[in-house]
Amino acid sequence: MEFLAPLMLLGALGVAVPIAIHLIGRRRARRIRFAAIDFLLGSDRKIKRRLRLREILLLLARILSCLAVPLALAKPLASCEAEGPQVARGPQAAVLIIDNALSSGYRLGDATLLERSKERARGILDQLGPEAEVAVLATAEGADPPTELSRDHLRLRDRIRGIEPSARPGDLTAALRRAGLLTAGSSQTSRTIYLLGVPAAAALTPGESPWPSGPAPELRVVDPAEGEELDNLAVTGIEIEPDPDSGARGVRVIAELTNHGGDTVRERGVALRIDGRVVARGLVTVEAGRARKKRFTAVLPSGARAAEITVEAEPDRLALDDQRHALAELRAEIPILLVNGDPSSVRYEDELFYLSAALRPGDRADSGARLRITTPEELGEVELDEVAVVVLANVPALPTGLVTRLRQFVEAGGGLLIAAGDNLVVDAYNERMLPLLPQRLSGVVDLVHGARGEERSGRALRLSKLEVDHPVFSVFPPDAPGLREAGYSRVVLVGPTTDVGRRRVLARYDNGTAALIEAEVGAGRLMLYTSTLDRDWNDLPIHPGFVPLVQQAARHLAGLSLEGGARQVTVGQPLVIDVTPDTERVEVSLPGGGESVIEGERLEERRQVRFNATERPGFYRVTTVAAAPGDGEARREVAFAVNLDPRGSDLSRASLEDLSGGEQAAARAGAPQAGPHRRRVELWHAVAAALMLFLLVESILVWRR
Repeated sequence: MEFLAPLMLLGALGVAVPIAIHLIGRRRARRIRFAAIDFLLGSDRKIKRRLRLREILLLLARILSCLAVPLALAKPLASCEAEGPQVARGPQAAVLIIDNALSSGYRLGDATLLERSKERARGILDQLGPEAEVAVLATAEGADPPTELSRDHLRLRDRIRGIEPSARPGDLTAALRRAGLLTAGSSQTSRTIYLLGVPAAAALTPGESPWPSGPAPELRVVDPAEGEELDNLAVTGIEIEPDPDSGARGVRVIAELTNHGGDTVRERGVALRIDGRVVARGLVTVEAGRARKKRFTAVLPSGARAAEITVEAEPDRLALDDQRHALAELRAEIPILLVNGDPSSVRYEDELFYLSAALRPGDRADSGARLRITTPEELGEVELDEVAVVVLANVPALPTGLVTRLRQFVEAGGGLLIAAGDNLVVDAYNERMLPLLPQRLSGVVDLVHGARGEERSGRALRLSKLEVDHPVFSVFPPDAPGLREAGYSRVVLVGPTTDVGRRRVLARYDNGTAALIEAEVGAGRLMLYTSTLDRDWNDLPIHPGFVPLVQQAARHLAGLSLEGGARQVTVGQPLVIDVTPDTERVEVSLPGGGESVIEGERLEERRQVRFNATERPGFYRVTTVAAAPGDGEARREVAFAVNLDPRGSDLSRASLEDLSGGEQAAARAGAPQAGPHRRRVELWHAVAAALMLFLLVESILVWRR
């Protein structure tokens, strides 16, 4: 045993004081002369024995109290063998990064990796001492970071206790960057970052240093798995396709299973659930580091147009990623009227060649669209009550009577798409077609006139600003490469807005000109596309974004995309919900129970609302409640599937070079930091607690006396 202040042990001489008090102040039995002397002598002997025992205990309590005071002031300490990082005590800046990402739910024995990391974090916090300035960070995407270091260790312990496992993947690069900024802003010369968790390679940004400019802090990694290999089989994908061989309600469910471990997973059980009921089972074998697809065939329940599909594997030590969800929905066939303004006997030169091929790829019966083609001259003979969407492709200005009919068609709930072309005459459109235009037209501009080769491509416009939250673009990734790569040589310029209805520019070219404009008219919608649907003015039809764009536009105009956004999102992404002016309340039922309500000011003047609390995978059921005639309610229900990001299932460890952001930092991080070492254990806290106990015993004995 050692002492930080050994001179304080001189105070142990004070033990003589209670001994002297004991010897001087001893009580002696009084002599009493009485007739019944034998009875008194017997009673006196009993009292003397009790007093002697009490006085001995009182003496011991006082002696130990006197010894405890100088012993506590001398601050005794000992050392013992310990595992984990070597923690220096005293003034310093330290950040504890606790991994709470999806992978932290991996179970080893009776505890998860997160539980082990939190236990080690509490031990490090105790060793740092009260003079250390500390912050506690979590690694999951979207975690709230602290803004400063703190010496309030009780609050820091509460912060450690409050870190919960997340279903999101980790963002270790961002966590390290925040930790580096916190330590850089401290006046302490000693700066250390403790990373408690398995540093996953998928959580780091390749080739990017996590540290801010200036000297990098010392990095110490505390592995709760203690180097053990973490095997994991996850369901990382699910696709649903129609299965005509199984009838009109038949579907094929294709699940992807990925083995992130080092050993082959053999004959793991996989089950298919429809609306919570197991309808099929199978076995799958997946080699190490590979992915395999498992196919199921099923029939949706009769009487329902949609069903909740779940594929689940037998649980392993990371159970959260052993299932994946999707929605199977019977596609409604949309009756679409295509008005061809420039028909041609040469098929690929026809105005509707690319559009009709995109709406019915391969002319498949399950495409979800029923097309009827007509000309502007024959449009007056068509009964519009039999169609849901009308497309005017390069159509000259229509007679006033037809414009009025189309306006009434849209107001009644129909959808109208107007596309430009050589037959569009600006003055004629502004004169006769204005009730169908969200904005007046100001002219047609040819951007590549006289240009050739690379110069022609360089002058062409590109789609730039897209309303990615709109249902038309919800199926595209944020960068939408299938759309932004297309070049536009001629476009129609628009002028002032009209009173046709509420309007919204959904896409613009890179020069700011409107490309796609939507307006709400009565119960329906109309759109103006300022270029052509064939290749005369642009090359979008030969890019991969054309097919999903026109299909989404047709469904939206037909009123089949009221759920807004994608019906399948990953954890943490918002649900985009379409609302109407008469929507009074939006109710969201959460997986596992519970409900969230959106109402009041959050719905005023909104066409869409965002629901951000998608922190758990599963099915979210959204009910929009609107005012109905007769003081009733109109309720519309739609479901969303929320799944895990597959990156979070990859538990492969990051290298020190990737983790430390360079060879110099890697050398620091590669120094011996963990493993068996001598740990200092301070004993004065226990001595002080014993002193309080001795004083309490002394008080009780004196009171009894």
